[in-house]
Amino acid sequence: MDHRIKTFAFKLLQALPRTQGDRAYHWLQTLKQQTLTAEIESQESTIIKFAAEVDKLGLSFRKKTIVEIGSGWLPIAPYLLLFKHQAARVLTIDNNRHYRDADIGRLNRYFEERFEVSFPEGRSLHPAVSYFPLTNLLDHPIGHGTAQVVISRNVLEHVTPADLEAMHRKAYSFLEKDSFIIHQISPSDHRAYSDKNLSLWDFLQYAPEEWDRIQTRFDYHNRLRLPQYLAVFKKCGFEVRCLRYEGAQGSPKLPENIHPDYAGFSNEELTAGSIVVILVPAK
Repeated sequence: MDHRIKTFAFKLLQALPRTQGDRAYHWLQTLKQQTLTAEIESQESTIIKFAAEVDKLGLSFRKKTIVEIGSGWLPIAPYLLLFKHQAARVLTIDNNRHYRDADIGRLNRYFEERFEVSFPEGRSLHPAVSYFPLTNLLDHPIGHGTAQVVISRNVLEHVTPADLEAMHRKAYSFLEKDSFIIHQISPSDHRAYSDKNLSLWDFLQYAPEEWDRIQTRFDYHNRLRLPQYLAVFKKCGFEVRCLRYEGAQGSPKLPENIHPDYAGFSNEELTAGSIVVILVPAK
């Protein structure tokens, strides 16, 4: 799909009253949902990658209370963390409300058969999962030491720089010394995922005010580069214990006119993608 068509559609939704725009956006998103099997495979591959990196550092999800930032459409990651990696509890927090009872019921049956676990009658979440939709982590009361792990999958690129810093300052306040954070970050231009004629770094050519005229609240992207994320983490009191990333595939050329805001970064720093980073409090 031409990215301009998608942008135009988001502009129309943004012009609607907020409640109507959100409902229309939610409905459009349901049209492109993957099958349950495909969604499970996708999320499980991420959790497998997370677990491998965590294990290399001698860390573990076992018996930990985990905070998930960005619940998405289904509690696949929380269930995998509970039943496959023996987490104690998962608090999953999302600015949206995407969970649907019928989908939860189908997912529960899948995990009942795969892991021989029991769920409440009907379509309820497993009792070890607490779902907080329409909630910002900054507003959620998490006491010191009540959670030991924070995870996110392809969420941070959609957070404003100010909120990104505030989130990590809050995480530092409730995580103890033996706790950790693991993020997967996708800092490329997401418009290129559906429009293959667009560079994965096309948005790096725009001044901030130009980019703000293009994007909407439905497809917000902060455009931060790898060194900028690392600087925020360090500023908030975290030490980077693991850093993995790869060059984005299928779009080898940067735009000819990179905006001066990005002139000081190397090509590797500009194009680092599929970032996985593990942070520990530097206490």
